[in-house]
Amino acid sequence: MLLHFAIYTTLFLTVSHGASLPNLSNEHSLDDGDKGGGKRTRDPGYVRMPVSRQKFKSKGKSKRGWHWGTPTDPQNDSPSLKSNQPFQPTHASSSTRPTPTLTRITRSPPTQQSPTLHRRAADRRWGWSNLEELGGIAYIIQLDIGTPPQKVRVFVDTGSYELWVNPRCSTSASDSLCQTFGNYFPSKSNSAMHIGGNFAVTYGTGAVRGSYWSDVMSIAMLQIPQVQFAVAADSNYTFAGILGLGYAYPYSIPYPSVLNLMVSQKMISAPIFSLGLGGDGDGFSEIIFGGVNRWKFAGPLVPVSIWPPVKEQDPRWVQYWVNVTSVGLTKPKEAGKLYTPREGFSMPTLIDTGSTLSYIREDLVAVIGQQFNAEIDTQGNYFVDCKYRDVAGTVDFGFNSGAMVINVRYKDFIYQLYPGRCMLGVQPADYGSTYYVLGDTFIRGAYLVFDQQSDVVWMNQYYNCGDGVVTVGQTPRDTENVVGAC
Repeated sequence: MLLHFAIYTTLFLTVSHGASLPNLSNEHSLDDGDKGGGKRTRDPGYVRMPVSRQKFKSKGKSKRGWHWGTPTDPQNDSPSLKSNQPFQPTHASSSTRPTPTLTRITRSPPTQQSPTLHRRAADRRWGWSNLEELGGIAYIIQLDIGTPPQKVRVFVDTGSYELWVNPRCSTSASDSLCQTFGNYFPSKSNSAMHIGGNFAVTYGTGAVRGSYWSDVMSIAMLQIPQVQFAVAADSNYTFAGILGLGYAYPYSIPYPSVLNLMVSQKMISAPIFSLGLGGDGDGFSEIIFGGVNRWKFAGPLVPVSIWPPVKEQDPRWVQYWVNVTSVGLTKPKEAGKLYTPREGFSMPTLIDTGSTLSYIREDLVAVIGQQFNAEIDTQGNYFVDCKYRDVAGTVDFGFNSGAMVINVRYKDFIYQLYPGRCMLGVQPADYGSTYYVLGDTFIRGAYLVFDQQSDVVWMNQYYNCGDGVVTVGQTPRDTENVVGAC
């Protein structure tokens, strides 16, 4: 069981585009790992996963591989694209909104147990793991890598597509926190193989570079032989590695990802995983590869198509974009109000567990902020009174022209930096940018199934009334047959 502790660290929820690695004088051996050498180059802080994502190294030209099926639109309500060019979000030309502030990170020990196994492990086609919540900032999964196994914990990130480990703690946002997540040392594993090649990633804050290795890995009750992943030689800002669960081979990378290998090794039926983060601080966050926990929602799951369709996205960077068709708010004892047109509204948005906050159109942020009497700082960030976290209202996000609406409780939507200091759960995207993100302040209100087999994100309102896992992916779109038990 993980230790329960809290630390204070400086939090920078920035929206920078193009952070770069610092010039660090000390070299680190991949076999030796991070010895903690070198001087810290910045105050402690938090790595914000995207607004700016990877710079692509692969060509992404393959038409075959681990992607099945053709893009579908079950509701036929997605807007037409105006161009035949692959979809790419519009980015702002510069960064204007860093947010330095102080936060308390509380790590609670997971209290839920693994779902009861109704069949022998050899027959089971899914894998379950609890996720460790870091005070609403990010969600962590444990990996066991190598022979004998070395325990490493990494961020779960639906907005990227590669696995890497071993951040350089001495230049990370928090040296002490970084040290608790563990390191992988290839020299201590009898099954490690060095692949080589260059790995380099730039995030919204921070960057990492290293080379590729291969080793056996256990994750979510599944043991995968010879997984390829990157071992960092140098990094800044991030204090944990990252497990990317986006569309990988043959789009963004030329080798199979962890999710791809689960399928090829017949551990799961298709590249599908479900995610239930649960409420802020509830301690019930989980991920299931190849299965759905039907005791985390009520009624059927609703298919929300990847939009723009996969075939119309940049093949080097296929993402879980969905079309938000309404945004509103429901105050206690009042009828819900829409802040978007009832018909014709469209806002393609990336669902990203790697982003603590959500980023949408500034006009919508402004009108939502008014409902909470928000204050705007000099950098354009919206802050609200923490008392609203105890109010029984919801912020409402609609999909499929209202066929599915996720109601996010104020408590899960308003992000508490530290006691007495809270941020609005949605913040403006950079000026001139259409790179909209639904981060953890949205995801906590939903039960989500990311289905690369059918290019769909299945959704319903999140509840927690028990545990019971059902295998999905045995046939395309069989997730629609799963009915929630709550």
